[in-house]
Order: sequence, then C-alpha cells, then structure tokens
Amino acid sequence: MRRPVILFVLMLLIIIPAAARTTEWYTYENGMAAANSMEKPVIIDFYADWCGPCIAMEDSTYPDSRVVSEMEDFIAIKVNTQIRIDIESKYNIAYYPTVVFLDPQGSEISRHVGYLGPEDMVKTIRDSRGKLPVQAPGFQALYPILALLILRKRIIR
Repeated sequence: MRRPVILFVLMLLIIIPAAARTTEWYTYENGMAAANSMEKPVIIDFYADWCGPCIAMEDSTYPDSRVVSEMEDFIAIKVNTQIRIDIESKYNIAYYPTVVFLDPQGSEISRHVGYLGPEDMVKTIRDSRGKLPVQAPGFQALYPILALLILRKRIIR
C-alpha cells in the first residue's frame, strides 16, 4: 500500500517543476520608498521597449538564478525611459540599457552602460556591493561580547 503512494509522490515531484525564484521589480517611487524603509541598496534598470539589448537582458540575464540570487539584498527598480523621462533625466541616462546602483540613502555608487550577460551581471553586482559603505556595528556587536564575559565568569567560578 505504501509503495503506490511513494511512487505517486515521486511522479508529482518529477512532473511538477519547482517554482523558480524571481526578482521582485518595483516602480521607481515604490522602490525608493522600500529601499528607504528597509535600508537596502538599489539597482535601477533603465530600459526602452525598442532596445534589443534591453530585451535580451530581460529574457536571459535577469531570470538567471545566479543573478536572482545576487539581487536578493537589493531593491530592484525598472524604469521605462520612454514613459519616465523625468527619472531618465534625473540620472542623466543617455544609452540603453543602463544599470545604476544606489546606496540605501539614494546616492549613486556605480553604473554600467550596455548589455550584461548573466556572468557579467553577477560580477557587476558584486563589484557594486563592494563599494557600499560599511556600517559600523551598533549595540548588536556588544551582545556576543557580553555573552562571552558572562560565560567566562561562570566557568571561572
């Protein structure tokens, strides 16, 4: 009796594809608000509907699991430059695609102009992450130290 159930479950696992993780894309205003409230850095993808390299990145770069994984600690924003000319002007975008990286306060830390394949995008994200300001540890850093001091005191007794 158990064997048919196990076979059925295995068949379901083979037939039903696992849900692939994807990047959550925000509009400009919603993304900047989210970045501010969550204190996360930002990736802005400036694109145009008619731009071949933009379409290629949409189809092959952004869905790549390595890119999705690297983008998890960023707020991802898409800006259609044909609709949001104000945002395009604010960031002085002249060519497409352009990817702009911002720190959590909204200051630009880097940008890349032109097509990026998955491997190049992963490298670009990692390089930009390395340019983010390092936050000094706050009171949270004291907790492990206090715990060690308390343990040491108990062990010595």
